[in-house]
Amino acid sequence: MLPWGKRPNEVANLFNPAFCALLLTDSIAGFQEYVELGMPYPLSFLILPLTLHKSTRNLLPKSLRTKLHVWLQSRPEVRIGFAKRARELVPYTKEGLAFGLQANSIEITQEGKLVACKDLRKVSLWTDIAESAICREKSRFLGRWLAHSGDVSTIYVMWGIRP
Repeated sequence: MLPWGKRPNEVANLFNPAFCALLLTDSIAGFQEYVELGMPYPLSFLILPLTLHKSTRNLLPKSLRTKLHVWLQSRPEVRIGFAKRARELVPYTKEGLAFGLQANSIEITQEGKLVACKDLRKVSLWTDIAESAICREKSRFLGRWLAHSGDVSTIYVMWGIRP
């Protein structure tokens, strides 16, 4: 990963560590709505590739009633290129997590779970229709959805990836 000052503007803006930390915190908070103990660390690496990829983000279901495995079977196109995208976004996820840890919006429990320390739902610089606001909404949904989707290994297998 390039140092901050050498990143192209588009990359620096889209993968801004503060914005990535905000998306991750939203997702972790969504997960905690159903599993108070926190989100397993490996699931955090699914959030940015699903939230920031507009085509996938637009296809995400509107309801938690849609099961992940059923949705993936009905939308096989979302797995095309997903493994590569997830692998490429690992450094940005780590950078976002580090930013969130430093900003005290994310903590890691003794059990290795990620917990959101602050409710950042009201923190917004954007209108509800701005793409960044939509990313935040989908990120929170993803956290809630993943909390209902099984254990980490099952979810990774469904996406066709490995930790």
